[in-house]
Amino acid sequence: MLYTDAIYLILALILFSGWPAENTSLREVFPLFLLKEGVFVFIVYFRFRRTRSVKDFLRTQALLKFLAFLFFALDVIFLGIPGLFRDFSFFRDLAGLFLFLHYLFILWLTAAFYEKRNTFIKLSPSSYVWSNFKFLFPFLIPWGLVNLIFSLEGRFLPLKGLSGEFVYLGIFLGTLILFMAPLAVKFWDCHPLPESNLRHQIEAYLKCQRTKIREILLWESFSGRLLTAGVIGVLPPFRYLLLATGLLAALEEAEILSVVAHEVGHLRKRHLLWLLLFFVLFSLLVYLAFYPAFLAFLAYFPFPELLAFLPTERFFLPEALFTLGLVLAVVLYFRFLLGFFLRNFERQADLYCLESLGTAKGLIRAFQKIAALSGHTEDLPSWHHFSIRERISFLQAAEKDPALIKNHHRKVRLWLSFYLFVSALLGVFFWNVPQEELEERAKLHIFYGMLKHDFRLFPELKTMEELGNLAYELGKEKEALLWYKKVLEERSLPEVKNNMAWILITARDKSLRDYHAGLLLARAATAEKLLATHLDTLAEAWFANGNPDRACIYASLALERALKAPDFYPNPDYYRSQKEKFCHATR
Repeated sequence: MLYTDAIYLILALILFSGWPAENTSLREVFPLFLLKEGVFVFIVYFRFRRTRSVKDFLRTQALLKFLAFLFFALDVIFLGIPGLFRDFSFFRDLAGLFLFLHYLFILWLTAAFYEKRNTFIKLSPSSYVWSNFKFLFPFLIPWGLVNLIFSLEGRFLPLKGLSGEFVYLGIFLGTLILFMAPLAVKFWDCHPLPESNLRHQIEAYLKCQRTKIREILLWESFSGRLLTAGVIGVLPPFRYLLLATGLLAALEEAEILSVVAHEVGHLRKRHLLWLLLFFVLFSLLVYLAFYPAFLAFLAYFPFPELLAFLPTERFFLPEALFTLGLVLAVVLYFRFLLGFFLRNFERQADLYCLESLGTAKGLIRAFQKIAALSGHTEDLPSWHHFSIRERISFLQAAEKDPALIKNHHRKVRLWLSFYLFVSALLGVFFWNVPQEELEERAKLHIFYGMLKHDFRLFPELKTMEELGNLAYELGKEKEALLWYKKVLEERSLPEVKNNMAWILITARDKSLRDYHAGLLLARAATAEKLLATHLDTLAEAWFANGNPDRACIYASLALERALKAPDFYPNPDYYRSQKEKFCHATR
């Protein structure tokens, strides 16, 4: 539940803050917003009312959270609500946060009346909604503080570009590491576990496992109805072991100790540090890779005319597509890649219970009781946990065959090593991507698409010539030849003949080469207009046709003409190298 809500919240904040903010009229938006609001409330009410079982309820809840994000996206993309706050960056972020949270409020309030899990049925709607909100506070408060600071960066932190992003990431992560766990303890209604035989057993086990925590706490969120446990806090001074009151009431001491062993397994296997590393590496890869990757998309998109919506007066990063791409990256990374590791981390923690206690019977009984009390959810799938039945089956198999334990730990180590290797490889690759060259090609490609779009509306000769020139610069030699042929069908232009001759002689795609046709075109271009560039093409044509003597003559003439007009031909070294190449071949 917490992972899913956090991911949707991240997606919502990215979408709202990154979407281009255009002027929006509240008078026009408000009626449409109310209409959409009514539709969402009706769907949520109708869907929850039809639920009959715990599984049905939980599946419906997951579906409606996705629907909440879609309705939020409608607010951002089609209603343009970010445009109402375009001049106030911090308030804009807060507006996006509250807009998304209001959808969760509607969902949680309706769910409170149709809750199917036995432990939550008699919980009051206000307590149900407030407890769900409090789950997010330990993340939202650090986010709000850091964003408030950076909204004043122009005055206090004049950092721009990538360095500013890295500073933001560092401060945000530092704030989370230091304050998230203490805030969670405060907002999640946690209190120290009283002195008892259970507490002494847990303390003895922690000491035996050389695991340091700051406190063992009773976890009383949702009025003590939760059936779970957890560890929070990356650093030992800010690390807590949480045991839900409902879990303690449902389990025996041996079963509780098995659950504690599972949580200690997360610490011993350093899963919290790995989760932090997953977040850090994702952020770094996004900053390093996303802009070059987006430029590559613009530079090599196979249908450039579809990009004709971009303005002609200047090149700019299309923020809308950039934001949608970032949202997709978050979904793929956290939902699938991180989900894969989370499932296997949970299995590692299960196995640690078996390894440290010598038996998994207590943990298996705990799983069975939790599933029964939750409404027989043994087979309920989860993107970040294996189902309870799968976890029990694997533990039973591992008790019979200890080799499964070693094999699973090896599997996790190999996948983590592969993940680090690929991340490092991608980081080095994108760090060395020549962004200026890629951006220049993206500009040309977009302009090429715009010209193709314009040509369909106004087919002019000059546009065809420019399309041929741009196609050649972009390496689209076949398309360039087609454009040049169309030009020559209407008018004889020496520059076009010269360019077409050059492609026919030097094309990277050898199937496009036609040395004889290239020579005829080069001779015609030189006869119509005597330029150093045309003479150079003619020299290349004679050389390609097996006549280095004539190639040497025309290369010499091209160099002589270039030296006489240095302002018109600013690169005489090129013509010298051409003369040397052709004349050397005659010796």
